[in-house]
Amino acid sequence: MKKILLLVVAIAAVANAELRSVQFTPEEKSDDGLKAFIGVSGGNVLVADDGAIFANLRIGLDINPLFSTGVWVSRLLSDVRNYNVKEKQMIKYMSFGGFVELFPLRFDKFSVSVPIQIGGGALYVMEPEDESFESEDYFFTADMAAHFNYRVTKMLEISIGGGYRMFTGIETNNLENLDFCTPFAELRFTIRE
Repeated sequence: MKKILLLVVAIAAVANAELRSVQFTPEEKSDDGLKAFIGVSGGNVLVADDGAIFANLRIGLDINPLFSTGVWVSRLLSDVRNYNVKEKQMIKYMSFGGFVELFPLRFDKFSVSVPIQIGGGALYVMEPEDESFESEDYFFTADMAAHFNYRVTKMLEISIGGGYRMFTGIETNNLENLDFCTPFAELRFTIRE
């Protein structure tokens, strides 16, 4: 047991000495650690077989070059033709949650990422006889996408991509989960530290 303990201490001492001998330039040091970012995006999604526009706000941290995490807020407002009711309905939903984004491929200013979001929100519906939106239902949502990212400047990154968004918990006004589960396309602008 003493021999194993001595071996572990010797390996730790050698590793510590090796780490101290590595010299970093100021540029390399600035790449270490957490970096904050904020992004806005918008895109097209099909709700009840009609096209609708959504908008997102994302705030997060780049943990390392291959992994980011943070929180998001999304909003959709659209009049949709739901074929299960006679007249068009005005639909609004607001959702929020957390995300992780993986960057499996990076080539200089270009990268490919896989954002995965999960969260929840509230669905509001306004029919022609209604005067304002009423909270109708609450839901959980998750989506997964693939994005192609290009770093335009040191701070600005533009991304285009798409994926699939899933909902559960929607059962109101002749709307159901499958009316909202849909592929989507997204254009995103991100300012990174």
